Amino acid sequence: MTVVFINCKTAPFIDLMMAGVKLDETRTRNTLRAVVGRRVFLAETGRRGGPLCRCSAVIGDPVIVRSREDWDRLRSRHCVPEGSRYDWTPDTKVKYLYPVYDVVPCWPFVPPEGVRHGYVWMESSDT
Repeated sequence: MTVVFINCKTAPFIDLMMAGVKLDETRTRNTLRAVVGRRVFLAETGRRGGPLCRCSAVIGDPVIVRSREDWDRLRSRHCVPEGSRYDWTPDTKVKYLYPVYDVVPCWPFVPPEGVRHGYVWMESSDT
């Protein structure tokens, strides 16, 4: 299965997803397009040494946000704190908000070693 890495150093994003509060995962590029419609593991990074898979979820088609106004209007869905490194900046031109569906907690485990492509680790074959 594919692992999507989510940096939780500045906010507990995976906890918020598991609680049903954070409904969209955000990216500055369309980096999750290969996993849209698929169940993936979500791995927390930035809080405990190395990455730790804590749940799985289905990733939906992204909403493409092209303005600060729309980004702010959707803040309750993506939960990115104002002023964080993931917030909209004057240089931002677009953000991708991927809906996260059917979040299922799992027994925490360290993801397997493999080739990472940015924030996504993909196995060579689907399991």
